[in-house]
Amino acid sequence: MQEGFILKLIFLKTSLFSGLFIMSLDSWISGTDSIRKETKNPYSGGCIFVIGILAFGVFGSIASLFFGVLFLTGEDKLFPGFGFFFCISLVTIFIITMRSYRKASHIIKTIEIQTNTSLLSLRETGKSDVELPLSEFISYMILFRAERSSSTGTSINTNSTWKYWDLYLVYRDGSCILLETFRDGNSLKQGLEFFRTKLPLPVLDRSDLRLTNPESKDIPHKQDPKKIEPSSWVRTESKDQGTKIEIIEPKSIGRTFITLLVPALFYGAWFTVVNSFLENFENMIFLIFLIPFSIFFLGITTVMTVFILFRKTEVVANSLELKLRYSTRIPILNSLLYKERSIPLSSIRNVRTIRMEQDNQILCVALKSSNGFKQRTFLDFLYNVQGVNLSAKQLPGDVELLGIITLGSWLPKGPGYSDLVYAENVLESFLNLKEESLTFSDLTSSTKK
Repeated sequence: MQEGFILKLIFLKTSLFSGLFIMSLDSWISGTDSIRKETKNPYSGGCIFVIGILAFGVFGSIASLFFGVLFLTGEDKLFPGFGFFFCISLVTIFIITMRSYRKASHIIKTIEIQTNTSLLSLRETGKSDVELPLSEFISYMILFRAERSSSTGTSINTNSTWKYWDLYLVYRDGSCILLETFRDGNSLKQGLEFFRTKLPLPVLDRSDLRLTNPESKDIPHKQDPKKIEPSSWVRTESKDQGTKIEIIEPKSIGRTFITLLVPALFYGAWFTVVNSFLENFENMIFLIFLIPFSIFFLGITTVMTVFILFRKTEVVANSLELKLRYSTRIPILNSLLYKERSIPLSSIRNVRTIRMEQDNQILCVALKSSNGFKQRTFLDFLYNVQGVNLSAKQLPGDVELLGIITLGSWLPKGPGYSDLVYAENVLESFLNLKEESLTFSDLTSSTKK
């Protein structure tokens, strides 16, 4: 979704943004029969909001005034005109994005482990609850990741890199739910001890801490989870002797404006640079820089515009296969950029939902055989550029883990995690899929990290 993409693009490389996703055990509320954590929208206020206002409001206003004066008083109109347009556009995008997140300031996400009912409950304001039996979780899983940071010189930032240890719960079908994130090994060990007192599952460590522990206790099944109710954002219809399932993205004037404005900024920047080259065309050496710059810049711009802002995925399931149809929302390009992939039922291992770091929520299909398919064409590469790395979530026995629907989060309206789980159930039903039920032994059967 555009709002989430723009905001994360702005703050992703800052230490402040990274710190937003670091929770602590202090955020967990312990009761007699449960432990739970409530998370409020991190974008709706606080430091990000203040820094955004200072950076975009103050800087953008000053820069807009500067370029505006140059545009009105100078002989050259193109460069100061684009500079004015660029600054005003950045401020506008920020205002639209932050306004959207401010509207979602009331949203609270809750994850609760209930020992009295033996259920894991996932709740989000305005969305349907998701309940999963604790007895069907097979393991904790520890994953390590590192992100580049723009800040240096602190005790927790070594070589300008932030280090994280993510603690996941793994469901019997391979679905993963991020439980907590830690900044060091000692905190992780304390966290494991805390969680295993309530949920004594084995531990699979795929990091460098060697904390794998097969010890566990039987968890009884006490209560059936409630049925997930579909929201208005999920649509199913008959198509091509199967069932098409679609998760609708909310529409708004702001989203449409951003979709049009972002390409205009990039193509406008290219036109401004090219014009400056042409003004000095008598010096042919500029062609050495102009041609590769244009190919590279326009290539990146087109990929971002078409395959991030306008990409569309259609999912159709029947009793024989799963069809994924990739296209764009630009009709004139569909004949060139249309791509269809058919996955036979015999190649599908599981359909999974993953709640992972940085608020990413993804519906995936895990394949146990590639059926001769090789992802080597240009379109295959482009349509699988998600900005979300799923390789660490691939489990032993998975030949491929393919993300098919990715959702944003912390938006005032739109689909949520419960809609992904509902879509997962619908796909399994129409495929008549008999999923592999994984065990802890299956997870440890490979030394792959």
